[in-house]
Amino acid sequence: MTEPTVNEDQNPLTKPKFIISAVVVAIIVALGIILALVPKGNGTTAPEPSTAAASTSSMQPSATEAASVCGLPAGDQAKPATAPADTKWELIGKIAAPTSPKQFGPGKTESNGLRSCFAHSPMGALYAAVNVAALSGSGKADLVYEQLAVPGPERDAVLKSSPSAAPQSVPAQLVGFTVRSYASERTVIDLAFKGSNGAFVSIPVPLQWFGGDWKIVVPATGDTGARQIADLSGYIEWAGV
Repeated sequence: MTEPTVNEDQNPLTKPKFIISAVVVAIIVALGIILALVPKGNGTTAPEPSTAAASTSSMQPSATEAASVCGLPAGDQAKPATAPADTKWELIGKIAAPTSPKQFGPGKTESNGLRSCFAHSPMGALYAAVNVAALSGSGKADLVYEQLAVPGPERDAVLKSSPSAAPQSVPAQLVGFTVRSYASERTVIDLAFKGSNGAFVSIPVPLQWFGGDWKIVVPATGDTGARQIADLSGYIEWAGV
């Protein structure tokens, strides 16, 4: 397998703290900066990603704060136990992402391709996680972190690093998911991707309900818990390609 060409002085994947197996790195680079900060080691362990954010209040949000920024209904608050039925998929670059503009999101799609406004529910968070990953993998990582991440020093540090996907990588597609945890303001959606080389990678995506939408949380430790997995055991299979 051809390894990604990277600048060792700028790319976080070359830092000792973030090095894991080449298989995982190649797929992670293909999916964008949301997946670029990966843990030290061989990728066989899965630490729970932190969803802490400095700007978060411990108080319950008001009705206004809980409302969707584009008016999407919150809907069912139960964690999905099966794959969403009759899913409609759209390609973002080369990655298939689910779309349900009137129910789960994205409720907004900008002229620059940015997709935002997802329902305040577990299903809305799932749609948000996949769309963010696809946007990142399509070369819009800078825009994702600027517009779709919870503000804070960790996000600012990533933006200063000018995140971008490497030109050589292993194409990957979503093949499954599981909702690791869900509360009204915080969730961790674990996405499983399969590379064109047949390898599976688990990507936990921490999200926070912020400003009427689901936003990604940049881990304070730089450790997303991304790892290679043997198969889809424990995941709900779901794919658009």
